[in-house]
Amino acid sequence: MLRVPTIGRVHRTGRGPWEVLGADGEPVLAWVSFRGELVAGGCSAATCRSYAHDILRWLRFLAAVGVSWQQAGRVEVRDYVRWLRTAANPARDRRTAAGGRPPAGTVNTATGKAYLAAGYAPRTINHALSVLSEFYRHAVDADLGPLRSPVPLRRSVTRFPGQSTARAAVGGPAYRQREPVAQPRALSEPLLQRVFAALRHDRDRALIAVALSSGARASELLSMVRNGIDVGLGVVSVVPKGRPGRVWIPLAPEALVLIGRYLAAQPLGLPDDPVWMTIRRPAHPLTYFAMRQVLERVNQELGTNITWHDFRHTFAHRLLADDRLSLTDVQTLMRHRSLTTLTDYSAARLDELVTRLHEHLARPAPAPTVAVGYDQDDMQVLFPGLTP
Repeated sequence: MLRVPTIGRVHRTGRGPWEVLGADGEPVLAWVSFRGELVAGGCSAATCRSYAHDILRWLRFLAAVGVSWQQAGRVEVRDYVRWLRTAANPARDRRTAAGGRPPAGTVNTATGKAYLAAGYAPRTINHALSVLSEFYRHAVDADLGPLRSPVPLRRSVTRFPGQSTARAAVGGPAYRQREPVAQPRALSEPLLQRVFAALRHDRDRALIAVALSSGARASELLSMVRNGIDVGLGVVSVVPKGRPGRVWIPLAPEALVLIGRYLAAQPLGLPDDPVWMTIRRPAHPLTYFAMRQVLERVNQELGTNITWHDFRHTFAHRLLADDRLSLTDVQTLMRHRSLTTLTDYSAARLDELVTRLHEHLARPAPAPTVAVGYDQDDMQVLFPGLTP
């Protein structure tokens, strides 16, 4: 197994841009140029951070094989994909205070979801290939060193009458992995009741109530501010994923009540202050990692593997199950740009499939009917009880 050194890092100072620092601690100039293109194209800071980690992982791999990023070719990209398919993902090494997680890839009996595998997921590998393809495309256009991109495109075989087989590029990076079918992640009502019973603070109950009644992502929850709550209309203001500015999203009345109960116990703050603060004093704005610990405590107590995105899936599952809502209504409430993205949320839970199958098996078989062209009286004589 190739040992990839952990040289360099992704760094950010305050609210400044994300930097990829090399082994010498200095910013990688190629990344600075590429980041400028991303920012000019409207990419968010979160997207830049994700791209930075992909570029840093690629530079670390090249350092292990002794090739500069300007000299990398198709062989290095191929070996990089092979390494990602077998290497352990450092992000999977996190352990809880209880002494560790269940083995990677095993299925949790309470939620029906599998724990993340120990390696890099196929979707992660595909994302890394897409980032490399865009990075080298910019490097070639900006004359940063390489003469062509080392990331090959997928090709298809086309046969023409009277001609030999030809191979034509069809676009998209080669070596893309087949992604598994998405598993249903909606939580059942009994499990949700257990989750709320395990919560310790009004803040946590309000957080989950907002996520369940609006489908808000974790980043959207953290973007809520005090003056962005309109109780009269029943809406709150959030910063949506991948879009500038704020939007108003509807909430259930119960969620607004829980927000009011939580804020009533908090000190008075400025209108632009974040809604969600830490419980410990002095209070600080809640971060994503602190918010994730809320569910870590719940998972430890209940023996589950619930994530914040599961509440979004549950919200979408409820909307899709309501015949009075159209698909465009669900798309708008989910804040999706395309209807096709709803397919990831439409999978039925296993308990629902079992119930539907049992209902199907319990229905009586339909009675046989007489086909067209046969005499009804004669058929009744031959087959008494036949439905006309």
